[in-house]
Amino acid sequence: MTGIERITERILADAKERARVILETAQNDCRALAEDFAARADALRDAIAERAMREGEDVIARARSSAARTRRNLLLDARRRVLDEAFEAAKREICDTDYGKYRELLVALLSSALIAQADAERESIALGDEVAKIEAHEVRMNAADRAALGAAVIEGARAVCERRIGAERFARVHLSDEDADIDGGLLLRFGAVEVNCSIAAVIGEVRRTLEPRVADILFAEEGDRESERDRS
Repeated sequence: MTGIERITERILADAKERARVILETAQNDCRALAEDFAARADALRDAIAERAMREGEDVIARARSSAARTRRNLLLDARRRVLDEAFEAAKREICDTDYGKYRELLVALLSSALIAQADAERESIALGDEVAKIEAHEVRMNAADRAALGAAVIEGARAVCERRIGAERFARVHLSDEDADIDGGLLLRFGAVEVNCSIAAVIGEVRRTLEPRVADILFAEEGDRESERDRS
């Protein structure tokens, strides 16, 4: 073998070795890169899965909250309608009660309004305030009550409160020929003031005080069922 052949063979051998090393290094780099990408892909997949799970749980939680809110609002609306019906029934019961009891109620409403107005006037005079003289106390009722009970209510109030407010003052009390647009009760007008003694107004005042107790009575059994359902 000549020297040139030996040199050529040596160069070829070195080239092959270098190629082998480069190829092995490239393969190792590729494996490392593939493993790195696989690890990143796994991490990204896990992160996406975890985020999707969290978002899914949030969606479920919001849906449950919205459903509970809707249910609660529907329940509150239903309870409000039941209470409205209960107090509306009470109003009808009062207006439809027997003649004597309803007349007594109207007498009491008118008497208390007249006495309260007289007491307020006396208090103002005692404080040195100037009080305008009231020429008339006008009692207004709906057409049916006025025809059936009007005169009797005026006379009943006279017997109850004439001594308290004075005969002269009561002489200014008269039943109006003008009908009041109310279901029952009466309106007392003097000067620019109108005292609402309608049954609707009375029920409204009573409702503010009694509604919690009425609700407890009406919905006690329902509340027990709700508690049992929550525990199950």
